[in-house]
Amino acid sequence: MQTGPYSVAFPRRWWYPVARSSELGRRPLAVTLMDTPLAVFRGAGGKPAVLLDRCAHRNYPLAFGRVTDDGVLECGYHGWTYDGGGQCVRVPGLADGCTPPAHTRQVPCHAAVEQDGIVWAWGEPDAEPARHPFALPAVEGPGAGEVILRCDLECTLHASLENALDVPHTAFLHRGIFRGGSPRSITAVRRPVDDGVEVQYLGEPVGMGPIRLRENAGRTFDHWDRFFLPSIAQIEYAVDGWFRIVNTIVHLPMSPFRTRAWFVVRFKSRLPAAVVRPIVLQRGKQILRQDARALARQTERIRSLGGERYASTELDLLGNAIWHLLRQAERAERPDSGDGAFKATVSERTVVFEA
Repeated sequence: MQTGPYSVAFPRRWWYPVARSSELGRRPLAVTLMDTPLAVFRGAGGKPAVLLDRCAHRNYPLAFGRVTDDGVLECGYHGWTYDGGGQCVRVPGLADGCTPPAHTRQVPCHAAVEQDGIVWAWGEPDAEPARHPFALPAVEGPGAGEVILRCDLECTLHASLENALDVPHTAFLHRGIFRGGSPRSITAVRRPVDDGVEVQYLGEPVGMGPIRLRENAGRTFDHWDRFFLPSIAQIEYAVDGWFRIVNTIVHLPMSPFRTRAWFVVRFKSRLPAAVVRPIVLQRGKQILRQDARALARQTERIRSLGGERYASTELDLLGNAIWHLLRQAERAERPDSGDGAFKATVSERTVVFEA
């Protein structure tokens, strides 16, 4: 596991969420991707664009400018104007033929796409993406609905991912909300998936907090926890014929110890969505507050003691796997890594525990 003062993995040749589609309007949006300031805006034709948040002229933040009617970004200091590719297309007051060389007026650009109501930016500037962004699963049918929460967390990307997918902590930090009552044996099966890893839980009793169905009811949760590179956590619960809920958490690593997370919770059940939605929202906010507080305390202690010191057991099925996958993806981008092709490798494992 991690050693040394601070261990932060940041593979760049992947898509990262930088905003929700609904956040982009007439003003550019200031966003930070691993300490790099970015300006996100709707360019020509309404397409999202992501530029380094620095005008080539005098380093003024472009996010303090405005988007013009023709879909270009105008700097608020001297009016230098950039298209979605980062090229300066207008210098006010400068006579034709007197423009400086193009390379001195270019600002780095990150490829950007809009999918599932999210604006995604390619982590490496001025580069052609090698894959598509992660596609959020559709949950459709009678009783279907959606809840979206956002939270800025004081922790590393890895810590947030592990926390979201860590089952053992729920019986303590979220006691009475998630789990409770008498422990019951659950079998966890870890398997590799494309660009990630998943754990399936077998024999988990149906219930909320200490309230569970009778032992002889014959029903258990269908429960999966999944991680997809570089920053997606996903929790799925279902009871056949009753309900299905998929919480897909997309993360933006803003700095080594600050991570923004959007919780996209999609569900369907026998009950109308109007009845289920406020319950999901209230429970989600309550759990998120507890997790955010715990992660901030964890980060504070790591910093005060000068580094991370983790001791793991076989119950830590996903935390260690996530860390190794992030490191594998990061190493694949090094110049000495051969052709740079990435293949996720995670061992299969089965663990029986009580929860």
